[in-house]
Amino acid sequence: MGLFDFFKKKKVKNSAAAPMTNDAWINYLTSRGYQCSTEKALQVAAVFRCIDIISKTMATLPFNLYKTTKNGEEKAKEHRLHRLLYAQPNKYTTRYEFMQMGIANLLLTRGMFVKIERDKNGFIKALWNIPTNNCSQIYINSATHERYVYVTTDEGQQETLYEDEFMFIPSFKFSSNVNSEDPMYIAANVLGLVNSADRMSKASFNGDHPGGYITYPGGLSEDAYERLKTSFNENYAGAQNAGKFMLLEEGGSAKQFEVDMEKMQVLETKKFLISEVCRIFGVPPHMCMDMEHATFSNIEQQSLEFVRDCINTYCVRLEQAFYKDCLTEREKDIYFFKFNLNSLLRGDTATRTQYYHTMRQDGIMNADEIRELEDMNKIDGGIGQVYCINGNMIPLSSVPENIPKGAMNKNAK
Repeated sequence: MGLFDFFKKKKVKNSAAAPMTNDAWINYLTSRGYQCSTEKALQVAAVFRCIDIISKTMATLPFNLYKTTKNGEEKAKEHRLHRLLYAQPNKYTTRYEFMQMGIANLLLTRGMFVKIERDKNGFIKALWNIPTNNCSQIYINSATHERYVYVTTDEGQQETLYEDEFMFIPSFKFSSNVNSEDPMYIAANVLGLVNSADRMSKASFNGDHPGGYITYPGGLSEDAYERLKTSFNENYAGAQNAGKFMLLEEGGSAKQFEVDMEKMQVLETKKFLISEVCRIFGVPPHMCMDMEHATFSNIEQQSLEFVRDCINTYCVRLEQAFYKDCLTEREKDIYFFKFNLNSLLRGDTATRTQYYHTMRQDGIMNADEIRELEDMNKIDGGIGQVYCINGNMIPLSSVPENIPKGAMNKNAK
Protein backbone atom coordinates (compact mmCIF):
# COMPACT_ATOMS: atom_id res chain seq x y z
CA MET A 1 0.00 0.00 0.00
CA GLY A 2 1.33 3.47 -0.92
CA LEU A 3 1.92 6.25 1.58
CA PHE A 4 -1.41 7.97 0.96
CA ASP A 5 -3.49 5.01 -0.24
CA PHE A 6 -5.38 5.11 3.02
CA PHE A 7 -7.17 8.28 1.88
CA LYS A 8 -8.93 6.44 -0.94
CA LYS A 9 -12.59 6.00 -0.16
CA LYS A 10 -13.96 2.51 0.29
CA LYS A 11 -17.37 1.46 -0.92
CA VAL A 12 -19.71 1.28 2.04
CA LYS A 13 -22.45 -1.34 1.81
CA ASN A 14 -24.82 0.21 4.34
CA SER A 15 -26.03 3.67 3.37
CA ALA A 16 -26.38 4.57 7.03
CA ALA A 17 -22.64 4.09 7.38
CA ALA A 18 -21.69 6.54 4.63
CA PRO A 19 -19.30 9.30 5.70
CA MET A 20 -20.98 12.56 6.65
CA THR A 21 -21.11 15.02 3.75
CA ASN A 22 -22.82 18.29 2.91
CA ASP A 23 -24.23 17.64 -0.58
CA ALA A 24 -25.42 21.18 -1.20
CA TRP A 25 -22.02 22.66 -0.37
CA ILE A 26 -20.15 20.06 -2.42
CA ASN A 27 -22.43 20.59 -5.43
CA TYR A 28 -21.94 24.34 -5.21
CA LEU A 29 -18.14 24.04 -5.18
CA THR A 30 -18.12 21.39 -7.91
CA SER A 31 -20.24 23.61 -10.16
CA ARG A 32 -17.56 26.28 -9.85
CA GLY A 33 -14.83 23.83 -10.83
CA TYR A 34 -13.38 23.32 -7.33
CA GLN A 35 -12.37 19.84 -6.23
CA CYS A 36 -12.85 19.00 -2.55
CA SER A 37 -11.34 15.54 -2.20
CA THR A 38 -8.22 14.74 -0.20
CA GLU A 39 -6.68 13.17 -3.29
CA LYS A 40 -7.01 16.46 -5.21
CA ALA A 41 -5.70 18.45 -2.25
CA LEU A 42 -2.58 16.28 -2.02
CA GLN A 43 -1.80 17.01 -5.66
CA VAL A 44 -1.15 20.64 -4.68
CA ALA A 45 2.55 20.84 -3.79
CA ALA A 46 2.07 23.34 -0.94
CA VAL A 47 -0.65 21.19 0.65
CA PHE A 48 1.46 18.03 0.42
CA ARG A 49 4.42 19.85 1.96
CA CYS A 50 2.33 21.21 4.86
CA ILE A 51 0.81 17.79 5.58
CA ASP A 52 4.21 16.15 5.28
CA ILE A 53 6.08 18.55 7.58
CA ILE A 54 3.40 18.56 10.32
CA SER A 55 2.81 14.80 10.33
CA LYS A 56 6.53 13.95 10.25
CA THR A 57 7.31 16.44 13.01
CA MET A 58 4.57 15.00 15.23
CA ALA A 59 5.75 11.45 14.47
CA THR A 60 9.29 12.21 15.63
CA LEU A 61 8.31 13.72 19.00
CA PRO A 62 8.67 11.45 22.04
CA PHE A 63 5.22 10.63 23.47
CA ASN A 64 5.38 9.37 27.04
CA LEU A 65 3.05 8.31 29.81
CA TYR A 66 3.87 10.01 33.12
CA LYS A 67 2.74 9.40 36.66
CA THR A 68 2.48 11.85 39.52
CA THR A 69 4.65 11.09 42.57
CA LYS A 70 5.42 12.87 45.82
CA ASN A 71 8.62 14.19 44.23
CA GLY A 72 6.91 15.50 41.10
CA GLU A 73 6.42 13.49 37.90
CA GLU A 74 8.28 10.60 36.29
CA LYS A 75 7.87 8.34 33.25
CA ALA A 76 5.55 5.39 33.90
CA LYS A 77 7.70 2.87 32.06
CA GLU A 78 6.13 -0.06 33.91
CA HIS A 79 2.63 0.77 32.57
CA ARG A 80 1.35 -1.29 29.63
CA LEU A 81 0.48 1.87 27.63
CA HIS A 82 4.00 3.30 27.77
CA ARG A 83 5.42 0.83 25.25
CA LEU A 84 2.39 1.12 22.96
CA LEU A 85 2.66 4.89 22.58
CA TYR A 86 6.42 5.31 22.90
CA ALA A 87 7.55 2.55 20.54
CA GLN A 88 5.02 0.15 18.96
CA PRO A 89 1.20 0.50 19.06
CA ASN A 90 0.68 -2.94 17.50
CA LYS A 91 2.80 -5.78 16.16
CA TYR A 92 2.78 -4.47 12.58
CA THR A 93 3.16 -0.72 13.05
CA THR A 94 5.87 1.48 14.50
CA ARG A 95 4.94 4.48 16.59
CA TYR A 96 6.25 6.79 13.82
CA GLU A 97 3.98 5.20 11.19
CA PHE A 98 1.03 5.21 13.55
CA MET A 99 1.39 8.89 14.40
CA GLN A 100 2.13 10.08 10.86
CA MET A 101 -0.93 8.36 9.41
CA GLY A 102 -3.16 9.60 12.24
CA ILE A 103 -2.02 13.23 11.93
CA ALA A 104 -2.38 13.14 8.12
CA ASN A 105 -5.99 12.02 8.54
CA LEU A 106 -6.56 14.66 11.19
CA LEU A 107 -5.32 17.41 8.86
CA LEU A 108 -7.09 16.28 5.69
CA THR A 109 -10.36 14.75 6.87
CA ARG A 110 -12.99 14.94 9.62
CA GLY A 111 -10.54 13.65 12.20
CA MET A 112 -8.38 10.78 13.41
CA PHE A 113 -9.90 7.38 14.20
CA VAL A 114 -8.10 4.73 16.27
CA LYS A 115 -9.31 1.20 16.99
CA ILE A 116 -8.69 0.08 20.56
CA GLU A 117 -7.99 -3.64 20.95
CA ARG A 118 -8.40 -5.04 24.47
CA ASP A 119 -7.54 -8.35 26.10
CA LYS A 120 -10.04 -10.57 27.92
CA ASN A 121 -9.59 -8.49 31.10
CA GLY A 122 -10.39 -5.23 29.35
CA PHE A 123 -6.84 -3.88 29.28
CA ILE A 124 -5.58 -2.21 26.09
CA LYS A 125 -3.13 -4.43 24.21
CA ALA A 126 -2.96 -2.72 20.79
CA LEU A 127 -3.93 0.46 18.93
CA TRP A 128 -4.73 0.50 15.19
CA ASN A 129 -5.14 3.36 12.72
CA ILE A 130 -8.46 3.49 10.89
CA PRO A 131 -8.59 5.56 7.66
CA THR A 132 -11.21 8.23 8.25
CA ASN A 133 -12.81 7.66 4.85
CA ASN A 134 -13.56 4.08 5.94
CA CYS A 135 -15.64 5.33 8.87
CA SER A 136 -19.19 6.59 9.08
CA GLN A 137 -20.20 9.57 11.12
CA ILE A 138 -20.47 8.94 14.86
CA TYR A 139 -23.90 7.84 16.06
CA ILE A 140 -25.32 7.90 19.59
CA ASN A 141 -27.63 5.21 20.97
CA SER A 142 -30.76 7.03 22.14
CA ALA A 143 -31.33 4.55 24.98
CA THR A 144 -27.82 4.12 26.41
CA HIS A 145 -26.26 7.36 25.04
CA GLU A 146 -23.31 5.24 23.93
CA ARG A 147 -21.34 6.28 20.86
CA TYR A 148 -20.76 3.88 17.97
CA VAL A 149 -19.36 4.02 14.45
CA TYR A 150 -19.51 1.81 11.36
CA VAL A 151 -16.16 0.85 9.83
CA THR A 152 -15.44 -0.75 6.45
CA THR A 153 -12.27 -2.84 6.55
CA ASP A 154 -9.71 -3.15 3.75
CA GLU A 155 -11.27 -6.52 2.88
CA GLY A 156 -14.67 -4.87 2.34
CA GLN A 157 -16.22 -6.23 5.53
CA GLN A 158 -18.21 -3.97 7.82
CA GLU A 159 -17.98 -3.88 11.60
CA THR A 160 -19.41 -1.75 14.36
CA LEU A 161 -17.16 -0.24 17.04
CA TYR A 162 -18.64 0.90 20.34
CA GLU A 163 -17.59 3.42 22.98
CA ASP A 164 -14.55 1.67 24.46
CA GLU A 165 -13.45 0.16 21.15
CA PHE A 166 -12.43 3.33 19.27
CA MET A 167 -11.01 6.81 19.67
CA PHE A 168 -12.05 9.82 17.64
CA ILE A 169 -9.98 13.01 17.63
CA PRO A 170 -12.05 15.61 15.73
CA SER A 171 -10.52 17.99 13.22
CA PHE A 172 -12.64 21.14 13.55
CA LYS A 173 -15.92 21.52 15.42
CA PHE A 174 -18.41 24.34 15.37
CA SER A 175 -21.85 23.05 14.34
CA SER A 176 -22.05 19.71 16.19
CA ASN A 177 -20.92 18.37 19.54
CA VAL A 178 -20.46 14.88 18.10
CA ASN A 179 -19.17 15.19 14.53
CA SER A 180 -16.65 17.61 13.06
CA GLU A 181 -16.30 19.52 9.80
CA ASP A 182 -14.10 18.44 6.90
CA PRO A 183 -11.27 21.02 6.59
CA MET A 184 -10.84 20.32 2.86
CA TYR A 185 -14.39 21.48 2.18
CA ILE A 186 -13.79 24.62 4.21
CA ALA A 187 -10.57 25.33 2.31
CA ALA A 188 -11.93 24.27 -1.08
CA ASN A 189 -12.16 27.85 -2.38
CA VAL A 190 -8.41 28.40 -1.93
CA LEU A 191 -7.51 24.95 -3.23
CA GLY A 192 -9.73 25.48 -6.26
CA LEU A 193 -7.89 28.68 -7.08
CA VAL A 194 -4.57 26.87 -6.77
CA ASN A 195 -5.70 24.23 -9.25
CA SER A 196 -7.01 26.93 -11.58
CA ALA A 197 -3.66 28.74 -11.53
CA ASP A 198 -1.85 25.47 -12.22
CA ARG A 199 -4.13 24.70 -15.15
CA MET A 200 -3.56 28.16 -16.60
CA SER A 201 0.21 27.84 -16.28
CA LYS A 202 0.21 24.41 -17.91
CA ALA A 203 -2.02 25.67 -20.72
CA SER A 204 0.37 28.52 -21.43
CA PHE A 205 3.47 26.33 -21.55
CA ASN A 206 1.88 23.37 -23.32
CA GLY A 207 0.71 25.40 -26.29
CA ASP A 208 -3.00 25.28 -25.39
CA HIS A 209 -2.96 29.06 -25.05
CA PRO A 210 -3.09 30.84 -28.48
CA GLY A 211 0.47 31.93 -29.22
CA GLY A 212 -0.10 33.91 -32.39
CA TYR A 213 -1.76 33.99 -35.82
CA ILE A 214 -0.94 33.40 -39.52
CA THR A 215 -1.95 35.77 -42.35
CA TYR A 216 -2.18 35.17 -46.10
CA PRO A 217 -2.43 38.31 -48.30
CA GLY A 218 -4.12 36.51 -51.18
CA GLY A 219 -6.24 34.06 -49.19
CA LEU A 220 -5.71 30.34 -48.78
CA SER A 221 -7.02 27.48 -50.87
CA GLU A 222 -8.88 24.57 -49.28
CA ASP A 223 -6.06 22.11 -49.98
CA ALA A 224 -3.42 24.48 -48.64
CA TYR A 225 -5.52 25.06 -45.50
CA GLU A 226 -5.78 21.34 -44.81
CA ARG A 227 -2.03 20.87 -45.39
CA LEU A 228 -1.34 23.77 -43.00
CA LYS A 229 -3.48 22.26 -40.23
CA THR A 230 -1.91 18.84 -40.60
CA SER A 231 1.62 20.23 -40.71
CA PHE A 232 1.00 22.51 -37.73
CA ASN A 233 -0.44 19.78 -35.51
CA GLU A 234 2.32 17.32 -36.42
CA ASN A 235 5.34 19.61 -36.35
CA TYR A 236 4.65 22.71 -34.24
CA ALA A 237 1.96 22.06 -31.60
CA GLY A 238 2.93 21.34 -27.99
CA ALA A 239 5.68 22.42 -25.65
CA GLN A 240 8.17 19.96 -27.18
CA ASN A 241 8.04 21.90 -30.48
CA ALA A 242 8.36 25.39 -29.00
CA GLY A 243 10.85 27.62 -30.83
CA LYS A 244 10.80 25.80 -34.17
CA PHE A 245 10.70 27.83 -37.41
CA MET A 246 7.53 27.39 -39.45
CA LEU A 247 7.59 26.69 -43.18
CA LEU A 248 4.65 28.53 -44.76
CA GLU A 249 3.42 28.36 -48.34
CA GLU A 250 1.62 30.83 -50.63
CA GLY A 251 3.19 33.92 -49.02
CA GLY A 252 1.94 33.31 -45.51
CA SER A 253 3.46 35.09 -42.49
CA ALA A 254 3.26 34.27 -38.77
CA LYS A 255 2.71 36.87 -36.06
CA GLN A 256 3.33 36.09 -32.37
CA PHE A 257 1.15 37.18 -29.44
CA GLU A 258 3.03 38.62 -26.49
CA VAL A 259 2.37 36.20 -23.62
CA ASP A 260 4.04 37.53 -20.49
CA MET A 261 3.36 35.32 -17.49
CA GLU A 262 4.31 38.12 -15.12
CA LYS A 263 1.95 40.60 -16.82
CA MET A 264 -0.79 37.99 -16.57
CA GLN A 265 0.08 37.83 -12.82
CA VAL A 266 0.13 34.03 -12.92
CA LEU A 267 3.42 33.80 -11.03
CA GLU A 268 2.31 36.33 -8.41
CA THR A 269 -0.98 34.49 -8.00
CA LYS A 270 0.79 31.18 -7.42
CA LYS A 271 3.09 32.78 -4.84
CA PHE A 272 0.09 34.28 -3.06
CA LEU A 273 -1.74 30.96 -3.04
CA ILE A 274 1.27 29.22 -1.48
CA SER A 275 0.99 31.72 1.37
CA GLU A 276 -2.75 31.07 1.58
CA VAL A 277 -2.22 27.31 1.91
CA CYS A 278 0.42 27.94 4.59
CA ARG A 279 -2.08 30.10 6.49
CA ILE A 280 -4.65 27.30 6.42
CA PHE A 281 -2.27 24.79 8.01
CA GLY A 282 -0.31 27.23 10.22
CA VAL A 283 3.03 26.50 8.54
CA PRO A 284 5.59 29.31 7.96
CA PRO A 285 6.12 29.91 4.20
CA HIS A 286 9.86 29.19 4.41
CA MET A 287 9.02 25.60 5.41
CA CYS A 288 7.24 25.28 2.06
CA MET A 289 10.40 26.54 0.36
CA ASP A 290 8.95 30.03 -0.18
CA MET A 291 11.98 32.13 0.82
CA GLU A 292 10.81 35.44 -0.67
CA HIS A 293 10.32 37.20 2.67
CA ALA A 294 12.66 35.04 4.76
CA THR A 295 15.71 36.48 6.49
CA PHE A 296 18.32 34.94 8.76
CA SER A 297 16.78 36.62 11.81
CA ASN A 298 13.09 35.95 11.21
CA ILE A 299 13.42 32.28 10.16
CA GLU A 300 14.40 31.25 13.69
CA GLN A 301 11.49 33.21 15.17
CA GLN A 302 9.03 31.74 12.65
CA SER A 303 10.28 28.24 13.43
CA LEU A 304 9.58 28.83 17.14
CA GLU A 305 6.12 30.15 16.27
CA PHE A 306 5.52 27.00 14.21
CA VAL A 307 6.21 24.88 17.31
CA ARG A 308 4.13 27.11 19.59
CA ASP A 309 1.14 27.88 17.37
CA CYS A 310 0.92 24.73 15.21
CA ILE A 311 2.69 21.68 16.65
CA ASN A 312 1.83 22.43 20.28
CA THR A 313 -1.89 22.60 19.51
CA TYR A 314 -1.85 19.09 18.03
CA CYS A 315 0.18 17.86 21.00
CA VAL A 316 -2.39 19.13 23.48
CA ARG A 317 -5.25 17.71 21.40
CA LEU A 318 -3.71 14.22 21.34
CA GLU A 319 -2.60 14.32 24.99
CA GLN A 320 -6.14 15.05 26.14
CA ALA A 321 -7.74 12.53 23.75
CA PHE A 322 -5.52 9.64 24.89
CA TYR A 323 -6.06 10.66 28.52
CA LYS A 324 -9.83 10.57 28.00
CA ASP A 325 -10.07 7.28 26.10
CA CYS A 326 -7.10 5.14 27.21
CA LEU A 327 -7.02 5.58 30.99
CA THR A 328 -9.48 4.28 33.56
CA GLU A 329 -11.15 6.68 35.97
CA ARG A 330 -8.81 5.54 38.73
CA GLU A 331 -5.72 5.92 36.54
CA LYS A 332 -6.69 9.48 35.57
CA ASP A 333 -5.84 10.62 39.10
CA ILE A 334 -2.25 9.41 38.71
CA TYR A 335 -1.25 9.23 35.04
CA PHE A 336 -1.15 11.64 32.12
CA PHE A 337 0.31 11.78 28.60
CA LYS A 338 2.84 14.33 27.43
CA PHE A 339 4.81 15.10 24.26
CA ASN A 340 8.42 16.23 24.66
CA LEU A 341 9.04 19.38 22.59
CA ASN A 342 12.57 20.03 23.87
CA SER A 343 14.21 18.76 20.70
CA LEU A 344 12.35 21.40 18.66
CA LEU A 345 13.07 24.28 21.04
CA ARG A 346 16.63 23.81 22.21
CA GLY A 347 18.27 25.90 19.46
CA ASP A 348 21.93 25.86 18.49
CA THR A 349 24.85 24.61 20.60
CA ALA A 350 25.94 28.05 21.85
CA THR A 351 22.41 28.95 22.99
CA ARG A 352 21.93 25.64 24.78
CA THR A 353 25.32 25.93 26.50
CA GLN A 354 24.47 29.37 27.87
CA TYR A 355 21.04 28.18 29.02
CA TYR A 356 22.43 25.13 30.83
CA HIS A 357 25.20 27.22 32.39
CA THR A 358 22.68 29.63 33.88
CA MET A 359 20.34 26.87 35.10
CA ARG A 360 23.23 25.02 36.73
CA GLN A 361 24.70 28.07 38.42
CA ASP A 362 21.32 29.08 39.84
CA GLY A 363 20.73 25.62 41.31
CA ILE A 364 17.70 24.90 39.11
CA MET A 365 19.17 21.89 37.27
CA ASN A 366 21.83 19.36 38.19
CA ALA A 367 24.43 17.81 35.88
CA ASP A 368 22.50 14.58 35.31
CA GLU A 369 19.36 16.47 34.25
CA ILE A 370 21.38 18.46 31.73
CA ARG A 371 23.11 15.33 30.43
CA GLU A 372 19.74 13.59 29.99
CA LEU A 373 18.50 16.43 27.78
CA GLU A 374 21.63 16.01 25.65
CA ASP A 375 21.13 12.21 25.40
CA MET A 376 24.17 11.51 27.59
CA ASN A 377 24.56 8.95 30.38
CA LYS A 378 24.40 9.96 34.04
CA ILE A 379 27.62 10.50 36.00
CA ASP A 380 28.63 7.40 37.97
CA GLY A 381 28.35 7.44 41.73
CA GLY A 382 25.43 9.88 41.92
CA ILE A 383 27.71 12.94 41.76
CA GLY A 384 25.57 14.43 39.00
CA GLN A 385 22.54 14.54 41.30
CA VAL A 386 24.02 17.36 43.41
CA TYR A 387 22.49 20.81 42.98
CA CYS A 388 25.02 23.63 43.03
CA ILE A 389 24.72 27.41 43.31
CA ASN A 390 27.11 30.24 42.53
CA GLY A 391 29.12 30.95 45.70
CA ASN A 392 29.06 34.72 45.13
CA MET A 393 25.29 34.85 45.48
CA ILE A 394 24.44 35.11 49.21
CA PRO A 395 21.49 36.57 51.13
CA LEU A 396 21.78 40.24 52.12
CA SER A 397 21.45 39.24 55.76
CA SER A 398 24.70 37.26 55.43
CA VAL A 399 26.75 40.12 53.98
CA PRO A 400 28.29 41.20 57.33
CA GLU A 401 29.45 37.65 57.96
CA ASN A 402 31.28 37.50 54.63
CA ILE A 403 33.10 40.87 54.76
CA PRO A 404 36.88 40.29 54.77
CA LYS A 405 38.64 40.88 58.09
CA GLY A 406 39.85 44.43 58.52
CA ALA A 407 37.44 45.88 55.96
CA MET A 408 35.09 47.26 58.67
CA ASN A 409 37.93 49.11 60.43
CA LYS A 410 39.12 50.70 57.17
CA ASN A 411 35.60 51.93 56.38
CA ALA A 412 35.27 53.36 59.88
CA LYS A 413 38.42 55.47 59.39
